[in-house]
Amino acid sequence: MIVLPPVCDRAATAALYPEVAEALGPHPLAIDASRVERIGQAMLQVLVSAARTEAGIAVHEPSPAFAATLTLAGLEKAVMEGVAP
Repeated sequence: MIVLPPVCDRAATAALYPEVAEALGPHPLAIDASRVERIGQAMLQVLVSAARTEAGIAVHEPSPAFAATLTLAGLEKAVMEGVAP
């Protein structure tokens, strides 16, 4: 499971991207979004890209800030289709 940091800015995205790319495979990539307080465009792009892979992603415990940003950007369906409890 990949745990997103509280601040998902460009630097956090650059640090997590190799881990995300390596973890993509035949099963949905588990993403823990419970600690997210702010999320930027770069991280959103990585998540949308990962969600569009064959296996997709499964977002666990999305924080209110994470969910609100997805709604504001119109990306909730693109990212959250694989929401896990």
